[in-house]
Amino acid sequence: MAKNKKKAIWIVLASVLGLAVIAAGVVKALNTEKEASTYVSVVEVEKENDFDSTLITEGILKSKEQRNVVSNLPYMIQEVLFKEGEVVSEGDTLLKIDVKDLEYKIKTAEISLEMERQRLKNMERQLNEPSSTLELEKSLENAELAYENAKTKYEGSKTLFDAGAISKAMLDADEANMLTAKNNYELAQKRIEDSEDNEDLKSNIDIQRKNVEIQEISLKSQKESLGDSIIKSPIDGTIVLSNARVGIPATAATPLFVIEDTNNLEIEVGIGEYDISEIKLGQKVKVTGEAFKGKEIAGEVSFIAPSATVVPTGTGKETQVTVKIDIPNSDNYLKPGFTANVAINTAFKKEALVIPYETVYEKKDGTKVIFKVENNKIKEVPISIGIQGDLKQEVISPEIKLGDKIVVNPSENLKDGLEVSILNGKGEQK
Repeated sequence: MAKNKKKAIWIVLASVLGLAVIAAGVVKALNTEKEASTYVSVVEVEKENDFDSTLITEGILKSKEQRNVVSNLPYMIQEVLFKEGEVVSEGDTLLKIDVKDLEYKIKTAEISLEMERQRLKNMERQLNEPSSTLELEKSLENAELAYENAKTKYEGSKTLFDAGAISKAMLDADEANMLTAKNNYELAQKRIEDSEDNEDLKSNIDIQRKNVEIQEISLKSQKESLGDSIIKSPIDGTIVLSNARVGIPATAATPLFVIEDTNNLEIEVGIGEYDISEIKLGQKVKVTGEAFKGKEIAGEVSFIAPSATVVPTGTGKETQVTVKIDIPNSDNYLKPGFTANVAINTAFKKEALVIPYETVYEKKDGTKVIFKVENNKIKEVPISIGIQGDLKQEVISPEIKLGDKIVVNPSENLKDGLEVSILNGKGEQK
Protein backbone atom coordinates (compact mmCIF):
# COMPACT_ATOMS: atom_id res chain seq x y z
CA MET A 1 0.00 0.00 0.00
CA ALA A 2 2.77 2.38 0.93
CA LYS A 3 4.63 1.42 -2.21
CA ASN A 4 1.67 2.30 -4.41
CA LYS A 5 1.27 5.65 -2.63
CA LYS A 6 4.94 6.48 -3.21
CA LYS A 7 4.60 5.58 -6.88
CA ALA A 8 1.61 7.84 -7.24
CA ILE A 9 3.59 10.72 -5.76
CA TRP A 10 6.37 10.22 -8.29
CA ILE A 11 3.85 10.15 -11.12
CA VAL A 12 2.41 13.47 -9.96
CA LEU A 13 5.88 15.03 -9.62
CA ALA A 14 6.82 13.80 -13.08
CA SER A 15 3.65 15.26 -14.52
CA VAL A 16 4.29 18.65 -12.88
CA LEU A 17 7.90 18.65 -14.08
CA GLY A 18 6.78 17.78 -17.62
CA LEU A 19 4.28 20.60 -17.63
CA ALA A 20 6.94 23.01 -16.39
CA VAL A 21 9.32 21.93 -19.15
CA ILE A 22 6.56 22.29 -21.75
CA ALA A 23 5.60 25.73 -20.37
CA ALA A 24 9.22 26.86 -20.45
CA GLY A 25 9.49 25.67 -24.03
CA VAL A 26 6.37 27.54 -25.02
CA VAL A 27 7.59 30.77 -23.38
CA LYS A 28 10.97 30.42 -25.04
CA ALA A 29 9.33 29.84 -28.41
CA LEU A 30 7.10 32.86 -27.99
CA ASN A 31 10.05 35.05 -27.00
CA THR A 32 12.05 33.78 -29.97
CA GLU A 33 9.17 34.59 -32.34
CA LYS A 34 8.84 38.06 -30.82
CA GLU A 35 12.51 38.74 -31.25
CA ALA A 36 12.47 37.54 -34.88
CA SER A 37 9.46 39.66 -35.99
CA THR A 38 9.47 43.50 -36.66
CA TYR A 39 6.10 45.21 -36.87
CA VAL A 40 5.68 48.15 -39.29
CA SER A 41 2.92 50.46 -40.47
CA VAL A 42 2.64 51.06 -44.18
CA VAL A 43 0.86 53.27 -46.70
CA GLU A 44 0.34 52.64 -50.37
CA VAL A 45 1.84 54.73 -53.17
CA GLU A 46 -0.96 56.84 -54.65
CA LYS A 47 -1.48 58.70 -57.90
CA GLU A 48 -2.54 62.35 -57.78
CA ASN A 49 -4.00 64.19 -60.76
CA ASP A 50 -3.17 67.89 -61.18
CA PHE A 51 -0.66 67.68 -58.36
CA ASP A 52 0.98 70.98 -57.47
CA SER A 53 3.29 72.58 -54.96
CA THR A 54 2.07 75.72 -53.22
CA LEU A 55 3.86 78.31 -51.08
CA ILE A 56 1.52 80.01 -48.59
CA THR A 57 2.08 83.54 -47.25
CA GLU A 58 0.10 86.75 -46.72
CA GLY A 59 0.31 90.44 -47.51
CA ILE A 60 -1.60 93.71 -47.83
CA LEU A 61 -3.39 94.79 -51.00
CA LYS A 62 -2.27 98.14 -52.34
CA SER A 63 -2.63 100.14 -55.53
CA LYS A 64 -0.03 99.35 -58.14
CA GLU A 65 0.20 103.04 -58.96
CA GLN A 66 -0.30 105.86 -56.46
CA ARG A 67 0.49 109.56 -56.80
CA ASN A 68 0.60 112.40 -54.28
CA VAL A 69 -0.51 115.65 -55.93
CA VAL A 70 1.25 118.71 -54.49
CA SER A 71 1.76 122.35 -55.46
CA ASN A 72 5.04 124.25 -55.55
CA LEU A 73 3.17 127.58 -55.53
CA PRO A 74 2.38 128.89 -52.01
CA TYR A 75 -0.72 130.76 -53.16
CA MET A 76 -4.35 130.55 -52.09
CA ILE A 77 -6.56 127.84 -53.57
CA GLN A 78 -9.18 129.51 -55.74
CA GLU A 79 -11.32 126.58 -56.91
CA VAL A 80 -11.54 122.81 -56.16
CA LEU A 81 -13.16 120.76 -58.93
CA PHE A 82 -13.09 117.16 -57.55
CA LYS A 83 -13.90 115.60 -54.20
CA GLU A 84 -12.58 112.61 -52.29
CA GLY A 85 -13.89 109.33 -53.69
CA GLU A 86 -14.43 110.61 -57.23
CA VAL A 87 -12.85 108.95 -60.25
CA VAL A 88 -10.55 111.11 -62.39
CA SER A 89 -8.69 110.70 -65.68
CA GLU A 90 -5.13 111.71 -66.46
CA GLY A 91 -5.09 115.42 -67.35
CA ASP A 92 -8.31 116.36 -65.53
CA THR A 93 -8.07 119.76 -63.79
CA LEU A 94 -8.35 119.14 -60.04
CA LEU A 95 -8.04 122.71 -58.71
CA LYS A 96 -6.94 126.25 -59.59
CA ILE A 97 -4.75 128.63 -57.60
CA ASP A 98 -5.05 132.43 -57.27
CA VAL A 99 -1.98 133.75 -59.17
CA LYS A 100 -2.40 137.54 -59.18
CA ASP A 101 0.92 137.99 -57.33
CA LEU A 102 2.65 135.68 -59.79
CA GLU A 103 1.27 137.58 -62.78
CA TYR A 104 2.65 140.84 -61.30
CA LYS A 105 6.08 139.22 -60.87
CA ILE A 106 6.03 138.06 -64.49
CA LYS A 107 5.27 141.59 -65.72
CA THR A 108 8.11 142.99 -63.62
CA ALA A 109 10.48 140.36 -64.96
CA GLU A 110 9.53 141.22 -68.55
CA ILE A 111 10.36 144.90 -67.97
CA SER A 112 13.68 144.06 -66.29
CA LEU A 113 14.63 141.81 -69.22
CA GLU A 114 13.89 144.57 -71.74
CA MET A 115 16.07 147.03 -69.80
CA GLU A 116 18.99 144.60 -69.66
CA ARG A 117 18.68 143.90 -73.40
CA GLN A 118 18.77 147.66 -74.17
CA ARG A 119 21.84 148.11 -71.98
CA LEU A 120 23.61 145.34 -73.88
CA LYS A 121 22.67 146.90 -77.22
CA ASN A 122 24.19 150.27 -76.20
CA MET A 123 27.44 148.66 -75.11
CA GLU A 124 27.70 146.73 -78.38
CA ARG A 125 27.06 149.93 -80.35
CA GLN A 126 29.86 151.69 -78.45
CA LEU A 127 32.24 148.86 -79.29
CA ASN A 128 31.34 149.02 -82.99
CA GLU A 129 31.55 152.83 -83.53
CA PRO A 130 33.20 153.74 -86.93
CA SER A 131 36.41 155.21 -85.35
CA SER A 132 38.82 152.74 -86.86
CA THR A 133 42.45 152.45 -85.81
CA LEU A 134 43.63 153.84 -89.17
CA GLU A 135 41.52 156.98 -88.75
CA LEU A 136 42.88 157.49 -85.24
CA GLU A 137 46.44 157.11 -86.44
CA LYS A 138 45.92 159.67 -89.25
CA SER A 139 44.37 162.10 -86.80
CA LEU A 140 47.37 161.65 -84.53
CA GLU A 141 49.79 162.36 -87.39
CA ASN A 142 47.90 165.51 -88.37
CA ALA A 143 47.71 166.71 -84.78
CA GLU A 144 51.45 166.13 -84.33
CA LEU A 145 52.29 168.01 -87.53
CA ALA A 146 50.04 170.93 -86.57
CA TYR A 147 51.66 171.04 -83.13
CA GLU A 148 55.22 171.07 -84.61
CA ASN A 149 54.29 173.88 -87.02
CA ALA A 150 52.66 175.93 -84.28
CA LYS A 151 55.62 175.36 -82.00
CA THR A 152 58.10 176.46 -84.73
CA LYS A 153 56.05 179.55 -85.50
CA TYR A 154 55.86 180.46 -81.78
CA GLU A 155 59.62 180.09 -81.35
CA GLY A 156 60.19 182.32 -84.44
CA SER A 157 57.76 184.94 -83.14
CA LYS A 158 59.53 184.95 -79.79
CA THR A 159 62.83 185.78 -81.51
CA LEU A 160 61.16 188.58 -83.46
CA PHE A 161 59.48 189.90 -80.31
CA ASP A 162 62.84 190.01 -78.52
CA ALA A 163 64.18 192.00 -81.49
CA GLY A 164 61.17 194.36 -81.31
CA ALA A 165 59.97 193.32 -84.72
CA ILE A 166 56.45 192.20 -83.62
CA SER A 167 54.02 193.15 -80.91
CA LYS A 168 53.28 191.31 -77.70
CA ALA A 169 49.74 190.55 -78.94
CA MET A 170 51.09 188.71 -81.97
CA LEU A 171 53.44 186.70 -79.75
CA ASP A 172 50.57 185.81 -77.41
CA ALA A 173 48.40 184.70 -80.37
CA ASP A 174 51.13 182.41 -81.70
CA GLU A 175 51.62 180.98 -78.20
CA ALA A 176 47.87 180.28 -77.90
CA ASN A 177 47.88 178.53 -81.29
CA MET A 178 50.81 176.38 -80.18
CA LEU A 179 49.07 175.36 -76.91
CA THR A 180 45.86 174.50 -78.79
CA ALA A 181 47.80 172.37 -81.25
CA LYS A 182 49.55 170.65 -78.33
CA ASN A 183 46.20 169.84 -76.65
CA ASN A 184 44.84 168.39 -79.89
CA TYR A 185 47.94 166.25 -80.26
CA GLU A 186 47.60 164.89 -76.70
CA LEU A 187 43.88 164.11 -77.25
CA ALA A 188 44.75 162.19 -80.42
CA GLN A 189 47.26 160.17 -78.42
CA LYS A 190 44.60 159.43 -75.76
CA ARG A 191 42.16 158.17 -78.41
CA ILE A 192 44.78 155.72 -79.64
CA GLU A 193 45.31 154.50 -76.06
CA ASP A 194 41.56 154.16 -75.48
CA SER A 195 41.17 152.07 -78.64
CA GLU A 196 43.78 149.70 -77.26
CA ASP A 197 41.73 149.36 -74.02
CA ASN A 198 38.61 148.01 -75.77
CA GLU A 199 39.18 144.61 -74.09
CA ASP A 200 37.67 146.04 -70.90
CA LEU A 201 34.55 147.01 -72.83
CA LYS A 202 34.35 143.55 -74.38
CA SER A 203 34.56 141.95 -70.94
CA ASN A 204 31.75 144.17 -69.68
CA ILE A 205 29.65 143.17 -72.68
CA ASP A 206 30.14 139.47 -71.85
CA ILE A 207 28.97 140.14 -68.29
CA GLN A 208 25.93 141.99 -69.59
CA ARG A 209 25.03 139.10 -71.89
CA LYS A 210 25.02 136.81 -68.81
CA ASN A 211 22.73 139.29 -67.05
CA VAL A 212 20.32 139.11 -69.98
CA GLU A 213 20.46 135.28 -69.91
CA ILE A 214 19.69 135.22 -66.17
CA GLN A 215 16.69 137.49 -66.70
CA GLU A 216 15.42 135.24 -69.52
CA ILE A 217 15.70 132.13 -67.33
CA SER A 218 13.91 133.86 -64.48
CA LEU A 219 11.06 134.95 -66.75
CA LYS A 220 10.75 131.45 -68.26
CA SER A 221 10.60 129.87 -64.80
CA GLN A 222 7.85 132.20 -63.64
CA LYS A 223 5.81 131.59 -66.77
CA GLU A 224 6.12 127.82 -66.19
CA SER A 225 4.95 128.38 -62.61
CA LEU A 226 1.90 130.13 -64.00
CA GLY A 227 1.13 126.93 -65.91
CA ASP A 228 1.52 124.97 -62.67
CA SER A 229 -1.21 127.03 -61.05
CA ILE A 230 -3.71 124.68 -62.70
CA ILE A 231 -3.31 121.35 -60.85
CA LYS A 232 -4.07 118.32 -63.03
CA SER A 233 -4.36 114.60 -62.34
CA PRO A 234 -1.15 112.74 -63.29
CA ILE A 235 -2.92 109.35 -63.68
CA ASP A 236 -6.27 107.64 -64.14
CA GLY A 237 -7.58 106.67 -60.73
CA THR A 238 -9.69 107.45 -57.69
CA ILE A 239 -9.12 110.30 -55.23
CA VAL A 240 -8.64 108.42 -51.96
CA LEU A 241 -7.63 111.51 -49.96
CA SER A 242 -8.21 115.25 -50.44
CA ASN A 243 -6.75 118.07 -48.34
CA ALA A 244 -7.69 120.81 -50.85
CA ARG A 245 -9.92 123.58 -49.52
CA VAL A 246 -10.83 126.92 -51.10
CA GLY A 247 -9.18 129.86 -49.31
CA ILE A 248 -6.22 128.01 -47.80
CA PRO A 249 -2.71 128.17 -49.29
CA ALA A 250 -1.46 125.30 -51.41
CA THR A 251 1.72 123.70 -50.08
CA ALA A 252 4.26 121.07 -51.05
CA ALA A 253 4.48 119.82 -47.45
CA THR A 254 1.07 118.10 -47.52
CA PRO A 255 -0.49 116.40 -50.58
CA LEU A 256 -3.49 118.23 -51.97
CA PHE A 257 -4.77 114.91 -53.32
CA VAL A 258 -3.77 111.25 -53.12
CA ILE A 259 -4.83 109.39 -56.27
CA GLU A 260 -4.69 105.61 -56.61
CA ASP A 261 -5.34 103.30 -59.53
CA THR A 262 -7.77 100.98 -57.77
CA ASN A 263 -8.39 98.91 -60.91
CA ASN A 264 -4.90 97.44 -60.76
CA LEU A 265 -3.74 96.27 -57.34
CA GLU A 266 -0.71 94.39 -56.11
CA ILE A 267 0.41 92.50 -53.03
CA GLU A 268 3.92 92.82 -51.70
CA VAL A 269 5.12 89.78 -49.74
CA GLY A 270 8.41 88.64 -48.23
CA ILE A 271 9.66 85.22 -49.32
CA GLY A 272 12.33 83.49 -47.22
CA GLU A 273 15.74 82.83 -48.72
CA TYR A 274 15.15 79.05 -48.65
CA ASP A 275 11.98 79.33 -50.75
CA ILE A 276 12.84 82.17 -53.14
CA SER A 277 14.49 79.83 -55.66
CA GLU A 278 11.03 78.34 -56.31
CA ILE A 279 9.53 81.73 -57.25
CA LYS A 280 9.56 82.76 -60.92
CA LEU A 281 8.12 85.72 -62.83
CA GLY A 282 4.73 84.88 -64.30
CA GLN A 283 3.84 82.21 -61.72
CA LYS A 284 0.12 81.96 -61.02
CA VAL A 285 -1.16 82.98 -57.60
CA LYS A 286 -4.42 82.34 -55.76
CA VAL A 287 -5.54 85.16 -53.48
CA THR A 288 -8.19 84.81 -50.77
CA GLY A 289 -9.11 86.89 -47.74
CA GLU A 290 -11.54 87.45 -44.89
CA ALA A 291 -12.72 90.71 -46.48
CA PHE A 292 -13.78 88.90 -49.66
CA LYS A 293 -14.92 85.48 -48.46
CA GLY A 294 -16.08 83.08 -51.14
CA LYS A 295 -13.92 84.74 -53.78
CA GLU A 296 -10.65 83.39 -55.15
CA ILE A 297 -8.74 85.99 -57.14
CA ALA A 298 -6.14 84.96 -59.73
CA GLY A 299 -2.86 86.90 -59.58
CA GLU A 300 0.58 86.68 -61.14
CA VAL A 301 4.13 87.23 -59.88
CA SER A 302 5.32 90.46 -61.53
CA PHE A 303 8.45 91.44 -59.60
CA ILE A 304 11.25 89.76 -57.65
CA ALA A 305 13.63 92.10 -55.82
CA PRO A 306 17.28 91.87 -56.93
CA SER A 307 18.53 91.76 -53.33
CA ALA A 308 17.43 90.37 -49.97
CA THR A 309 16.83 92.16 -46.67
CA VAL A 310 16.85 91.05 -43.04
CA VAL A 311 13.48 91.57 -41.33
CA PRO A 312 12.34 90.93 -37.74
CA THR A 313 9.94 88.02 -37.17
CA GLY A 314 8.14 86.54 -34.18
CA THR A 315 11.05 84.16 -33.60
CA GLY A 316 13.95 86.50 -34.35
CA LYS A 317 15.14 87.62 -37.76
CA GLU A 318 14.76 86.22 -41.26
CA THR A 319 16.35 86.99 -44.60
CA GLN A 320 13.61 87.70 -47.14
CA VAL A 321 13.24 88.79 -50.74
CA THR A 322 10.43 91.18 -51.71
CA VAL A 323 8.02 89.74 -54.29
CA LYS A 324 5.16 91.68 -55.92
CA ILE A 325 2.01 90.06 -57.29
CA ASP A 326 -0.34 91.77 -59.77
CA ILE A 327 -4.03 91.57 -58.84
CA PRO A 328 -6.74 92.65 -61.34
CA ASN A 329 -9.67 94.52 -59.80
CA SER A 330 -11.86 95.48 -62.73
CA ASP A 331 -15.07 95.25 -60.65
CA ASN A 332 -13.55 97.31 -57.81
CA TYR A 333 -14.58 94.65 -55.31
CA LEU A 334 -11.15 94.61 -53.68
CA LYS A 335 -9.88 97.61 -51.76
CA PRO A 336 -6.36 98.78 -50.95
CA GLY A 337 -5.52 97.88 -47.37
CA PHE A 338 -7.28 94.48 -47.32
CA THR A 339 -5.26 91.62 -45.83
CA ALA A 340 -4.92 88.76 -48.29
CA ASN A 341 -3.77 85.15 -48.13
CA VAL A 342 -1.44 84.30 -50.99
CA ALA A 343 -0.90 80.82 -52.45
CA ILE A 344 1.88 80.77 -55.03
CA ASN A 345 1.85 77.75 -57.33
CA THR A 346 5.53 76.86 -57.62
CA ALA A 347 5.18 73.59 -59.57
CA PHE A 348 2.52 71.48 -61.33
CA LYS A 349 2.20 67.98 -62.81
CA LYS A 350 -0.76 66.39 -64.54
CA GLU A 351 -0.11 62.99 -62.91
CA ALA A 352 2.29 62.12 -60.09
CA LEU A 353 3.02 59.18 -57.78
CA VAL A 354 2.93 60.55 -54.24
CA ILE A 355 3.80 59.46 -50.71
CA PRO A 356 3.52 61.16 -47.29
CA TYR A 357 6.50 63.14 -46.03
CA GLU A 358 6.89 60.76 -43.06
CA THR A 359 7.77 57.82 -45.31
CA VAL A 360 11.11 59.25 -46.48
CA TYR A 361 14.33 58.43 -44.63
CA GLU A 362 17.47 60.51 -45.22
CA LYS A 363 20.76 58.71 -44.67
CA LYS A 364 23.91 60.27 -43.27
CA ASP A 365 25.35 60.85 -46.75
CA GLY A 366 22.20 62.77 -47.75
CA THR A 367 20.69 59.98 -49.84
CA LYS A 368 16.91 59.79 -49.58
CA VAL A 369 15.37 56.31 -49.44
CA ILE A 370 12.06 54.62 -48.73
CA PHE A 371 11.45 51.08 -47.46
CA LYS A 372 9.08 49.03 -49.56
CA VAL A 373 7.49 45.86 -48.18
CA GLU A 374 7.37 42.91 -50.60
CA ASN A 375 6.37 39.42 -49.41
CA ASN A 376 6.77 40.61 -45.80
CA LYS A 377 10.37 41.60 -46.45
CA ILE A 378 11.97 45.04 -46.52
CA LYS A 379 13.47 46.45 -49.71
CA GLU A 380 15.41 49.72 -49.49
CA VAL A 381 14.80 51.93 -52.55
CA PRO A 382 16.77 55.14 -53.31
CA ILE A 383 14.46 57.89 -54.57
CA SER A 384 14.34 61.47 -55.78
CA ILE A 385 11.77 63.97 -54.60
CA GLY A 386 9.75 65.87 -57.19
CA ILE A 387 6.94 68.29 -56.50
CA GLN A 388 6.28 68.90 -52.81
CA GLY A 389 2.67 69.49 -51.78
CA ASP A 390 1.17 70.40 -48.43
CA LEU A 391 0.95 66.82 -47.03
CA LYS A 392 2.48 64.66 -49.73
CA GLN A 393 5.37 64.76 -52.15
CA GLU A 394 6.10 63.25 -55.51
CA VAL A 395 8.33 60.16 -55.42
CA ILE A 396 10.57 59.47 -58.41
CA SER A 397 12.13 56.00 -58.88
CA PRO A 398 11.92 53.30 -61.54
CA GLU A 399 11.42 50.77 -58.71
CA ILE A 400 8.25 52.41 -57.36
CA LYS A 401 4.79 51.85 -58.81
CA LEU A 402 1.20 52.60 -57.88
CA GLY A 403 0.00 50.56 -54.88
CA ASP A 404 3.43 49.69 -53.47
CA LYS A 405 3.43 49.42 -49.67
CA ILE A 406 5.84 51.89 -48.05
CA VAL A 407 6.90 51.91 -44.38
CA VAL A 408 5.77 54.95 -42.38
CA ASN A 409 8.26 56.60 -39.97
CA PRO A 410 11.18 54.33 -40.91
CA SER A 411 14.26 53.95 -38.67
CA GLU A 412 17.87 52.99 -39.23
CA ASN A 413 17.06 49.45 -37.98
CA LEU A 414 15.34 48.60 -41.26
CA LYS A 415 17.58 46.66 -43.62
CA ASP A 416 17.22 44.92 -46.96
CA GLY A 417 15.71 41.47 -46.53
CA LEU A 418 14.42 42.04 -42.98
CA GLU A 419 11.24 40.09 -42.33
CA VAL A 420 8.44 42.28 -41.01
CA SER A 421 4.83 42.05 -39.97
CA ILE A 422 2.43 44.75 -41.15
CA LEU A 423 0.15 46.37 -38.60
CA ASN A 424 -3.30 47.55 -39.50
CA GLY A 425 -4.63 50.99 -38.69
CA LYS A 426 -5.41 49.87 -35.09
CA GLY A 427 -1.87 48.69 -34.41
CA GLU A 428 -2.83 45.02 -34.82
CA GLN A 429 -1.02 42.51 -36.97
CA LYS A 430 -2.67 41.87 -40.30
